[in-house]
Amino acid sequence: MAVSAQNVQNSRRYRVVAYKNGNASVSSTSNTTEVVPYMSIYIPNSFTPNGDGLNDTFGAYGEAIKDFRMQVFNRWGQMIFESNNVEYRWDGTHEGSQVPQGSYVYRVVAKGITGKQTTKDGTVNIVY
Repeated sequence: MAVSAQNVQNSRRYRVVAYKNGNASVSSTSNTTEVVPYMSIYIPNSFTPNGDGLNDTFGAYGEAIKDFRMQVFNRWGQMIFESNNVEYRWDGTHEGSQVPQGSYVYRVVAKGITGKQTTKDGTVNIVY
């Protein structure tokens, strides 16, 4: 099951119940335990903004992300896209026009709900 960044934002509390092997009756119940999700980010290296509904946008996928910033640059270093929302993705356009096929540089800075920050730099290829 895929989990979007908005689905896993906070820690979860669980009550643990122990059973004796082969006996389904409750033998003990612990206090609650807290599970704090670890921030994870996946960034694809290519996308195809051709309008077919498959892989038409570029952005990060992840969970337990609290703060997020993504920037995309062309080969001259001009920033052509920026987002502060992990759900808002680049559609391969700049100023209303489709950009040429090729490689673009991105930078993603994200902070997880635990406070850990990560920076990912890379390239993304647009293929038409």
